[in-house]
Amino acid sequence: MQVNIILLAAGKGQRFAQSCSDRSACSTIKQLANLNNKPLITHIIEQLSPALTEPEVNKIFVTLGANKNAIQSVLPSYTSVIASTHWTGGMGYSLAESVFSIQAQSSHILIALADHALITSEHYHRLLAQCRYNPNKIIATSCDGQLMAPAIFPQQFFAKLTDLRGDKGAGELLKQYAVHVEAVANVLAKSDVDTVENLDQVQQILQNSLNQATSHCQTWSQYDQNNP
Repeated sequence: MQVNIILLAAGKGQRFAQSCSDRSACSTIKQLANLNNKPLITHIIEQLSPALTEPEVNKIFVTLGANKNAIQSVLPSYTSVIASTHWTGGMGYSLAESVFSIQAQSSHILIALADHALITSEHYHRLLAQCRYNPNKIIATSCDGQLMAPAIFPQQFFAKLTDLRGDKGAGELLKQYAVHVEAVANVLAKSDVDTVENLDQVQQILQNSLNQATSHCQTWSQYDQNNP
């Protein structure tokens, strides 16, 4: 298996930019919005990058279109950029271009989205584990009965991906070929960042998770001290 990752980040994020109008010190570029004191896209890549430790995973490709230079300037050196020439036509065009450009070096492609801030490294590892057990199946995320990205597509579906156009992304194929899908549940998969308000909600969820983890560690530390 040779898995490559495509992180789709080519969109202009108009809804996010519009929601910034009444907010001071707000980046109107969604991919650069501040989350945990770092750009949103940096947070996403930090969750994706542990997948590179998997033996079958080769590289993370970031698809850029709108604001390409500004976003590229914050990307880590271990990522590669795919410059979408038709990003204004919608996600389908950007995804089709991206798959076409790397299909020759891939047996599977993991498609991730740059506004899925609550998808964790653990979830990406679970998707890859399912892919190892079911290499001929599409491995998709499921939430509230809906199939969605992040998802891994095997080679036999690359032609379908390169035929996508307009605003139809991978979700359209997941519906069409649902009988070929193995689903990995994630209750937070629908929590994408479309507006500043969404970003605030994501920030709160992440902070609550951090607080819970800290509390758990403190509890175990106290237990260890009391039970040497």
